[in-house]
Amino acid sequence: MSESSLEPENLGENNGNAAEQNSASEETVKHADLDAIEEIEEEGESLLEFDEDFTNYSKKDFVDLADRLLESMNSRTLSVADVKNIDNALKVVRSAFEDIQQAEKSEALKAYVAENGSDEGFEFRNDNYAIRFEGINIQIREKRQAFFQKLEREKEDYFEVKTRLLQRLREIVEIEEKGESKNNWESFKALQTEWKNAGNINSPHNGSLWSAYNALVDRYFDIRSIQNELKELDRKKNIEAKEAVVVKIEEIATSLQEMPINNVTLKKANELLQEYKHIGPGPREEQDALWERLKKAFDVIYDKKRELQSESAALSEEILKAKQQLLNQLLEYLKFNSDSINEWNAKTKEVQALQDQWNAIKGGMPREKGKEVSKSFWSSLKQFFKNKSEFFAKLEAKREANFVAKSELVKQAREILEKGDYSAPNTNRIIELQKKWKTIGHVPEKYKDSLFEEFKGICDTYFNNKREESKSQDSEYDKNLEAKTAICVEIEKLVEAGDTDLSRLPEFKKSFNAIGFVPRKDMKSIQDRFIKAINSYVKAASGLDKTEKDKLMLQNEAEVVLKAGGNLGKAENDIRRKIKALEDEITLTKNNLEFFGFSKNADKLKAEYQKKIDKAEAELKDLNAKLKLILTAN
Repeated sequence: MSESSLEPENLGENNGNAAEQNSASEETVKHADLDAIEEIEEEGESLLEFDEDFTNYSKKDFVDLADRLLESMNSRTLSVADVKNIDNALKVVRSAFEDIQQAEKSEALKAYVAENGSDEGFEFRNDNYAIRFEGINIQIREKRQAFFQKLEREKEDYFEVKTRLLQRLREIVEIEEKGESKNNWESFKALQTEWKNAGNINSPHNGSLWSAYNALVDRYFDIRSIQNELKELDRKKNIEAKEAVVVKIEEIATSLQEMPINNVTLKKANELLQEYKHIGPGPREEQDALWERLKKAFDVIYDKKRELQSESAALSEEILKAKQQLLNQLLEYLKFNSDSINEWNAKTKEVQALQDQWNAIKGGMPREKGKEVSKSFWSSLKQFFKNKSEFFAKLEAKREANFVAKSELVKQAREILEKGDYSAPNTNRIIELQKKWKTIGHVPEKYKDSLFEEFKGICDTYFNNKREESKSQDSEYDKNLEAKTAICVEIEKLVEAGDTDLSRLPEFKKSFNAIGFVPRKDMKSIQDRFIKAINSYVKAASGLDKTEKDKLMLQNEAEVVLKAGGNLGKAENDIRRKIKALEDEITLTKNNLEFFGFSKNADKLKAEYQKKIDKAEAELKDLNAKLKLILTAN
């Protein structure tokens, strides 16, 4: 209950006694003591005290978040704590936004240098999001400045108003002392109302203003001669009102035994303290008792607040320790490097698990250390995903190169198919392209199936066409085999009948060679049969000695083999081995002759050895002639 309820019935009397004066003096002291109880500062919670994950935020997301902070500045109930919280939140948001902006600028510079060779002439222009974000920042700063300017003006107005009211109160007190006004009471009560309505903005002059006001109020009550009964009634009402407030504060203190303190409770206690301050004085003894009760209740509130701060600090340290451990684990992943997609994906799951653990830990950390750990964690997380992105960028570049290489193979295969030539060289070329395809790595996923199907389709079409062509060729080759076999049979019958005319030999060879290809599996056997047949034909002929026949048979073999596209390498090697063996044998035999004496038996042995030498030399001559024939034919 405030002094506004005090209204004397006889405004003209001024009969305050000594007791009343003493009481008023004591009230002044109590008011001074009451001012010593400071309001408990409400701790505002920062909008971003929790760990906000900006990893996936785009520039638009940051602009939208800044826009919401700007809207918060327009609130009618905006307080100093709100402005500070918005300012702190904006610092965090701006830092994260600038990280993105700096990254974009670095990438642009890197691209510019890569294209132009140097950074000369480089200019980075902000996009619309950056311009909007800066505009919002400017508006918030302007509103913040306007808010505090208004607050300062209110403080100045508060001081000015209350100073003016104090001057008026002094005038009322002086008039009361002179006893010149019987209506002075109404002026006093009106001034009390104005004083209360003037507000209680925090100011360095607040305490002195309150002390001066309470001293003048006490002085007024001391000098005012009012009816004691009315004064006592008013003081009784004041003490009842004060007690009601104290009871509410005690209830808050009692409730804190079973529940933790919070900002809502602190705010309610502050409001009740303000209400208590604006209630006028009461009887001294009862007011002293209320004062002790009020102080005791606030001691409980103070203790609970200190306990909360202590517990909060301990919890913050535990949270810091846990998150530091997660940061240390994350830092190890920055060393990871691999060429395997599966390994990168596996490591990504592990990193995301660390991120989930981080987000699951709720609560604040010590401000400076927590800010440092949090910044390191999120920047490390970004670095890991940046490393992963660089790996996939390189992989994608490699796959693009593979796509170009495989596309070239498709082009070459298509060109071979379009020629319609299914000969062995083209077939071998297609097979080579298929082998080369297998050595080239993966292509981008979007081309993987379509490019493979295109290449496979071309190769399948080529071999299907080749098989169709081979079917018709096989029929023709079978007919050729029958024709060549018939020539062999004819020659074999002539040999068997003894009808061998060497003049017909060129005709047989010409007819045999004029016939086309035979099946691959029969090529060697039909060739060997023909050579055997014509050589038998030569052996059965008359009019030639053995040497001439051997020479002719060797010539037959050379012609047939070379006409068929083969070579006489095997025959050449056989002859060279025989020549070497004969040369060695002749040399050895000649050396042995030198060891024989001049006896009769020795001469006989020397003759036999000489005979061997002569035979070997004749055979060597014949072999050299054959070798010359082969070399000439090749």
